[in-house]
Amino acid sequence: MAIPVERRKIYLKRKKSGLCPRCGNKVKKTSKFINCDDCREYYRNYNREISESVQEVRRERYDRRKAKNCCPRCGTPVGKKSKNILCQQCLDKQYKYNNGKPRPKKLRK
Repeated sequence: MAIPVERRKIYLKRKKSGLCPRCGNKVKKTSKFINCDDCREYYRNYNREISESVQEVRRERYDRRKAKNCCPRCGTPVGKKSKNILCQQCLDKQYKYNNGKPRPKKLRK
């Protein structure tokens, strides 16, 4: 197996020549992609498999934390009387992300 510097040189050389950087096959001149159709299909399937497995793990962790009455994001215990699913820190963080400003004090309980 080539070292990363050599692999990068091969990648750039193939790309400059109009070949697929991954396998070296010719790419159609009308194609707007740098990879050939076979390699694009390979990447699509690979990414789909990885994202499905990651999503499955995340869903299991979310359900497990929620069943234990913990914040599904960070795992911090949330009071049983709390109406919110998320803890205060995660709520503040989400509010700031959505609105671009800190959460007002009057909304906090």
